[in-house]
Amino acid sequence: MAGKNWSPLAAWRNRLWFGALVLLLSGCASVPDEVQLPVNTSWLLSGQPLFAEPVRLAELPDDDILGLAPEMRAYLAEIAPESGPQHRLQLLLKGFERHDYTVQYHADKTLTASETYSQQVGNCMAFTVMMVAMARELGANAYFNQVEVPPVWGHEEAQTFVVYRHINMVSQSPRGRRVVDFNLQAYDPVYDQRKISDTEAFAQFYSNRGLELMQQGEMRDAFRYLRKSLELRPYSADLWANLGAFYSRNQVFDAAEESYKRALQLQGDHAIAMSNLERLHRRQEQFELADYYAKRARYHRERNPYYLYYQARAAYEEGDYKSAKSQLRRAIWQYEKDHRFHFLMGLTRFRLGEFDDSRAHFSEAFSLADNPGTQSAYNRKLKYLISNREE
Repeated sequence: MAGKNWSPLAAWRNRLWFGALVLLLSGCASVPDEVQLPVNTSWLLSGQPLFAEPVRLAELPDDDILGLAPEMRAYLAEIAPESGPQHRLQLLLKGFERHDYTVQYHADKTLTASETYSQQVGNCMAFTVMMVAMARELGANAYFNQVEVPPVWGHEEAQTFVVYRHINMVSQSPRGRRVVDFNLQAYDPVYDQRKISDTEAFAQFYSNRGLELMQQGEMRDAFRYLRKSLELRPYSADLWANLGAFYSRNQVFDAAEESYKRALQLQGDHAIAMSNLERLHRRQEQFELADYYAKRARYHRERNPYYLYYQARAAYEEGDYKSAKSQLRRAIWQYEKDHRFHFLMGLTRFRLGEFDDSRAHFSEAFSLADNPGTQSAYNRKLKYLISNREE
């Protein structure tokens, strides 16, 4: 019978799941009325909450994102024209390594392919846009690849974190899968990743540009770009949260609230939307709503293995190894395939004198860390740890 295969761990997990379900169901009864009201998306997308007149569709940008300037085409035409696409792509990448053309990293420079090439600056989106355009010109199969980099919590304020979408290029051929990243040494294949369409990548491009223009104080242009991103992907919670940040920056708080609520309608655990709603309502002294969103954010955050990992790291740095071990056990129970969790657990158990368990976690960390740079860094840390113990 199936019941004979149940383990105590499985039963414990079932009890936890049931308890979480009861908590969610009981929480539904206390949802404030304002949270359940429908969102007027047309009003938000019109720009009228901030501008006197609605922004017309004809005003939205239409950047030539993958367009190649003549000098780019001329450069590419000279790369082994008689060779196959993958060999030509390999030579293109070697040219970048030789600094035949260069791109300096600037976080606030989301540029088109031609702009990136001519200005020689850009962020990961700009670099990827340029590389996809150039690879396709060479005849190679190239697509946008979104890497789900986990959220990062600051030690100073554990309730504040930043989520960003990292994009690189993948070229697929019969010989395998080639990843092209602005900083390939830092690229970690442990993270979930997925192929995204040009439309999805372009929506992120427009959203990035909109936020950059917002930082520069160019509010109408910022809105035009953010609106364009939602024109391409109207059901993206991230893009609605960015629109909320735009309205909040301009102190149009009712529109900001509605934008964040729309993000939560599309993705119920959207951390940025929940945290920003809490701050918005607390600033307006609407404490019941602020507390409601704070509880929602805390519920999801404390079940996030990466949040537990950052808590463990903070405890480890403070010398509280028992707390670090406790948090890491919870993190690994929820997600066991991140090498960082195991390496920190190895360090923690080493400090606690649990050397057999420490070695097991170090071994697991190295087996999961495919990146040579990461393995080298781990080796340096272990040598330092062991040398200090022997002194």
